[in-house]
Amino acid sequence: MRNIFDQYNEPENKLTHSLVSCLYEDRKLLNSFVNKFCPKFFKNTSLLKIDEQTLPGTKRIETTEDQRKGLPDAIIYNEDQCLIIESKGSSSLTRDQLLRHENTIKRRGFDKIKGISITVESISKINVENWKHLTWTQIYNWAYSETKRSIWSKKLLDYFNVWESKMVEKEYLKGSITEFSGIHFDEENEYSYLEGKRLLRLLANKIRKNKTLEKELGLNLSGKGRGGIKKHGSQWDILTFKTLRSGQGFTSQPHLTIGIEASHAGVSLSIPNAIKGQSRKNFNSLTWKKFEKIIFNIAKNYNDHFGNSEGFKPVITTVQRRYPSQSSPPIYDAAITFDIRTAFREFSSKLKPTQKQQKEWLKAIFELIKNKRSNIHYQVGANFFYNKQSFINNKNADKVFSKALLACKPLVKHLFK
Repeated sequence: MRNIFDQYNEPENKLTHSLVSCLYEDRKLLNSFVNKFCPKFFKNTSLLKIDEQTLPGTKRIETTEDQRKGLPDAIIYNEDQCLIIESKGSSSLTRDQLLRHENTIKRRGFDKIKGISITVESISKINVENWKHLTWTQIYNWAYSETKRSIWSKKLLDYFNVWESKMVEKEYLKGSITEFSGIHFDEENEYSYLEGKRLLRLLANKIRKNKTLEKELGLNLSGKGRGGIKKHGSQWDILTFKTLRSGQGFTSQPHLTIGIEASHAGVSLSIPNAIKGQSRKNFNSLTWKKFEKIIFNIAKNYNDHFGNSEGFKPVITTVQRRYPSQSSPPIYDAAITFDIRTAFREFSSKLKPTQKQQKEWLKAIFELIKNKRSNIHYQVGANFFYNKQSFINNKNADKVFSKALLACKPLVKHLFK
């Protein structure tokens, strides 16, 4: 279905049109925009006009894309003041463009002129008097702050999200115009791989800025993620430890996994079948008592962070899978997933409804570790659900995922001792 903002062929014009349309429809939102990004310029905001791809006092006429290139992307004005908006998506911005637009407005009789330029990445080389430079991310964050007061700010955010997903898929966009604001899938906003892919990219980038993960877990914050994220199903990426040597594949060492799928999002410490070196020796050397103690401490960490909320579940997952080809989805031959709290009376007794302690599944996993003869992959982590108790439907969701990863420190410490 065609979006209400898709009135232009050029992607960057669609983006500007969405902003102008929302400001036009909501006068309070327009006032907020002006006061935020061009404060104290307009003496009276009640009589402001806003238009796009035209000049003040000119009737809007049908023009071609080429004809519109010589016009400002948008203008906000009254009888003697004018604010010019010039925006870019992937194309470059030049000083001459800004000066040309300003001189054009001067010829229309305005002597009080300011301008705002908006691009994907921050620009430091272009400095023009009376012009302020913004990024689309700053516009996105401003719109996010207005969502409780304006339904049009929500429409704008939704369009930014969709636009970015499509442009990344088409390889039109380098960088981002949005910012991670949580995961908001529910019955009304169903999961899609495009939105999952967008959120995963933003979430992984934000987690990679967490210095605590580097300090406590030895995470390589500048390490490469997973390449070739697929165009279907669940989306996942990886974070590697500093022990991974140059040229080694990420499956040769334990790593952290971030995943987003239809029912939940999750993070985990992943231990592939193909791990090598000291971490393999340490993993295989686990005794039952040591393994039980490590998993108990992980369960305690999760309980300390998240209690018994129905918004999450700490799990151990063990899978055997194979891939028909490098780019195809896996075929699962076997899988075990269980709530690690059920293995310990201290935590199972607090679940609602109360769960009887069941140590059997934890023992089964330990036996697989000690006696495996096939390609088995282990994961310890937590799943976070898209329900009323959600921990992850807000801008601080990255901190929630980081806490969940830090909870796995007892096993990380053993693997790399």
